[in-house]
Order: sequence, then C-alpha cells, then structure tokens
Amino acid sequence: MKISIVIPNYNGQVLLSQNLPQVIKESQGAQIIVVDDASTDDSLAILKKKFPQVKTIVKEKNTGFSSTVNLGVKNAKGELVVLLNSD
Repeated sequence: MKISIVIPNYNGQVLLSQNLPQVIKESQGAQIIVVDDASTDDSLAILKKKFPQVKTIVKEKNTGFSSTVNLGVKNAKGELVVLLNSD
C-alpha cells in the first residue's frame, strides 16, 4: 500500500528542521508532501537545501489551512493519505 504524508506549512522553518528528519526516517517509502502557504521565513530554502527528497508545493498567496491541506491531498499519489501538522 502506498502512503502519502501531507504537511501544511506556514512560517514553520524551525519546526520543519526539528521534526521533518524523524518523519522521513519513520516513513521509508512514503511520499512526503509539504505545502507551503506563502511563508515569509526561510521555510522554502530549508526544504530545498536539507530535504530535497520531499515534494514541495508552493502557494503564492496565503489562503489558510483547509485549502493548503486540500492542495496537498489533490497532489498525493498514495492510496492512504496521512495529514500531519509541522509541529
């Protein structure tokens, strides 16, 4: 069974740096998607530099949690989708 993990993010560079390594370690073989909701911090730079294996979807306008999660689910390839908060 293929699993996709969708993580919405808004200005969560610290939380991503702290928590994403463990998510990657514990979810070998899963698709991991971070949907960035127009962050103004260095979230995107951290994702690109430290976590190139994570699919990153970038929204140009902050539209909130539900639309961010829905975009991630829409792009998920897994049969099972797990939603995680960055914290």
